[in-house]
Amino acid sequence: SLILASALVLGACGETVNIGENGVAQGITVQATGTADVVPDAVRLSLSVSVLAESNEVALSQAATTAESVRTTLKDLGVEDADIATQTVTVNPEYSYTESEGQKIVGYRASQVFDVLIRDAENAGAVVDAVVTAGGANVSINYTSPVVDDATTGTVAAREAAVAQARAKAEEYAKLLDVELGDLVYLTEVSAPTNIVVGAKSDAMAESSGTRIDLGTQEVTVTVEVRWEIG
Repeated sequence: SLILASALVLGACGETVNIGENGVAQGITVQATGTADVVPDAVRLSLSVSVLAESNEVALSQAATTAESVRTTLKDLGVEDADIATQTVTVNPEYSYTESEGQKIVGYRASQVFDVLIRDAENAGAVVDAVVTAGGANVSINYTSPVVDDATTGTVAAREAAVAQARAKAEEYAKLLDVELGDLVYLTEVSAPTNIVVGAKSDAMAESSGTRIDLGTQEVTVTVEVRWEIG
């Protein structure tokens, strides 16, 4: 026999079954999350230019020269201006300390940190090598991070999985309640990935033939809420 109630809430995951009269339409509402594994198609690179000199002005000037060399190298390898962003520019005195002389200034450290998006993931290792060569001792690589630049394909697959899971869940509830799953009432996409999905930081792997960035895979997820009528 059917339970006469305005709503029966099942668990805490957004599933609701409405059965009965009381002015409430009969239906089953479920949430489901679909996932798809994709290979990152881009690499985010954080690098620093750092120079120690005898004055603020000289340190900044030398850092600027190295930074320009890095920019030119990036552009020569196909990185667009829009994908090169300065995070910080700093210049500060640097000190040394000895027991005999105490603390004394040894120079001024100028630094500029860049965030770079390399959209050609397969070429990321070559970009890292070229930047290090261009900047020499004045350049350090902070980290590399594979990212999903275009999540379209993975999102489509995740949506398909989410809808299939939602239908299976709704059919399971219908079977448990001995009712028939009817027409679709609505589908709402609760969450979907943006085009840049940042993955776990991955250190560059140095090899004799050059640096290789291991891309691995990343998970794209889509969550939907779907409601069906019941008969």
